[in-house]
Amino acid sequence: MNNLTSDWQKTLDIFKSQCDDKVFFDSYFSSLNVRDVVDGDLIVTVDTQWSLGEVSPFLDKLEEIYNTLTSGHYHINLIVEEDYNKSLQQKSELLNFEDNLNSDLLFENFVVGNSNRIAQNASLAVAMKPGISYSPLFIHSNSGLGKTHLLNAIGNYAKSKDPTIKVLFTTSENFVNEYIQSIQDHTIDEFNYKFRHIDILLIDDIQFMASKESSSEIFFNIFNSLISNKKQIVITSDKPPRDLRGMESRLVSRFTSGLTVSIDTPEFETSKAILRKKIEIENVEYPITEEVLDFMATHFNHDVRELEGSLKRLLFYKLICGKKINCIDLNFALEAFNDTFTQQPTQNKELTVSNIKKTVADYYNLTVAQLNSKTRTSNITVARHIAMYLVRDLIKDISFIQIGHEFGGRDHSTVMKACDKVQKKLDKDMNYKKAIQDLKNKLV
Repeated sequence: MNNLTSDWQKTLDIFKSQCDDKVFFDSYFSSLNVRDVVDGDLIVTVDTQWSLGEVSPFLDKLEEIYNTLTSGHYHINLIVEEDYNKSLQQKSELLNFEDNLNSDLLFENFVVGNSNRIAQNASLAVAMKPGISYSPLFIHSNSGLGKTHLLNAIGNYAKSKDPTIKVLFTTSENFVNEYIQSIQDHTIDEFNYKFRHIDILLIDDIQFMASKESSSEIFFNIFNSLISNKKQIVITSDKPPRDLRGMESRLVSRFTSGLTVSIDTPEFETSKAILRKKIEIENVEYPITEEVLDFMATHFNHDVRELEGSLKRLLFYKLICGKKINCIDLNFALEAFNDTFTQQPTQNKELTVSNIKKTVADYYNLTVAQLNSKTRTSNITVARHIAMYLVRDLIKDISFIQIGHEFGGRDHSTVMKACDKVQKKLDKDMNYKKAIQDLKNKLV
């Protein structure tokens, strides 16, 4: 017997001892059953409508006894058993919703690199222990870098471990639309019930809820209910919480109460690994040379979607124009991309720190400000080190002190260590060596 049932039985025993008419008690009160506690209401069922009328006048007394026993402040909600069972069936149907998950988006086919490793690790942690590790988990990045993939991977992983778990993937736009529809249909109670009984709520693109006061209000209440009940919430956005303009400050505060992680633009190595994974998924039966992969990972790496699009373009061009070609080489790839990528004619450029920094920043899809900043994110650090190395290597008579000054006032020893790291990687990593050579070709 659980505590709820035990406390209710004690309440009835005390009430019986105070009741003068034992027949009356046995007829109407002995069959009362406690069912649940919902928002401070003690749900109690009675067998018939007639019994409901007979018991109702004594509810205040029963509440007083129960609250004295439990030191609580509960209100007894008395319901005829038949009505309660119908309500249970309706609620069960409310929870029989589609999870909206894409079964193809899994952790197994998410390519992990320095740009997204922390986000992937955090996502796997919450999928393994929903509501325990980090709730809410807030993932932010520019579009097309894998946020939606990770949301689906979390849901798919959790359901593979526990098929009974209630998971819902939705966008904030769909959430708002469903809320508006529930108001129009007078089904707001059902809307609330559904969202408050989800085990893992996955909300994509939360920024679209900004400035929608009514929707933000109900989401705030649902958010608090899920968190207080140890449920898991994962949210994605194109901005970190503090930059969500138009979003209520109390919601932003809730978002930052858990774990916030970011996904950066994929660096060269991750871009190449993504291409390899996509080629594997597409079951490409003919070889694609390393030069082609290097070319695509260098020039189409703003985000994962661009990489996917460039591969689809290449494979389609092979299908319609290269049926007799057994291997895709760089010449064929350049032909396939001739209207989207045009090699600029070589021209002598004045080598300055500024144009070296600009060239490196463009190559890694960063800004010069990021190279100069104190940010230590892996892909930014790699680009910064390479830029320092190239300045030292290509500009004569420039000192480590001067280079440090050009990169945000860094100490000369920091620049020396950066150049040393790049030199050591050049001797060991062919991809790294290729990136340096690409940059030199652009500069000289």
